[in-house]
Amino acid sequence: MLLNDLRNMNPALKNRIKELTGSKPFKLAYIPSRTDKERWYFEKARPELTGLGFTDFFYFDVDQEYEESQLEEFKSCDGIFLSGENTYLFLKNLQERNIISFIKEMVQEGKPLIGVSAGSMIMSKTIKIATFHDENEVQLNELNGLGLVGFEFMPHWNREKHQLDRLLKYSLLQEESIYTCDDGDGIVIDGDTIEFYGEIKEILKGELL
Repeated sequence: MLLNDLRNMNPALKNRIKELTGSKPFKLAYIPSRTDKERWYFEKARPELTGLGFTDFFYFDVDQEYEESQLEEFKSCDGIFLSGENTYLFLKNLQERNIISFIKEMVQEGKPLIGVSAGSMIMSKTIKIATFHDENEVQLNELNGLGLVGFEFMPHWNREKHQLDRLLKYSLLQEESIYTCDDGDGIVIDGDTIEFYGEIKEILKGELL
């Protein structure tokens, strides 16, 4: 599931996530993009995630507070949440801790993966599109993402429409489609089915379709 924001979420999208999580207890692995010692962002997101049907949480830091001993508990979780913030730093942390292979394994097992903003962009084959949002403050050169979806994702489009011309030029150099997504909307991939919730637009080879 590729989302923009947990707040003011599209009601149909919210219901779909609840449907996918089911009525049984659900333990969600929450992965922050960077260390947040006060857990400020997590505590802010917790009520929204609880409202989506998640009943238990495992906070899995892949930055300064990373502990390899926590891997087994991480892998035992019922699903994964990838948070927002700087996409380059987030991917770098996942790469350096070798977490990407574990995420892919869990997805292959059928466990839901939810990404918000940066966490959504990381699901694509590349995070090159992150240049529209973030500074590459960690000088990351290896921009390959998780490769779990066959498109690129442009979040916060309601705030980024002024970059349309630049995005169209960018798309000319890319092989895959780009989906733009407003805050509160999202994309759900269930098997071979892709579902759009809200104002999702497709850009391909310089054209807004």
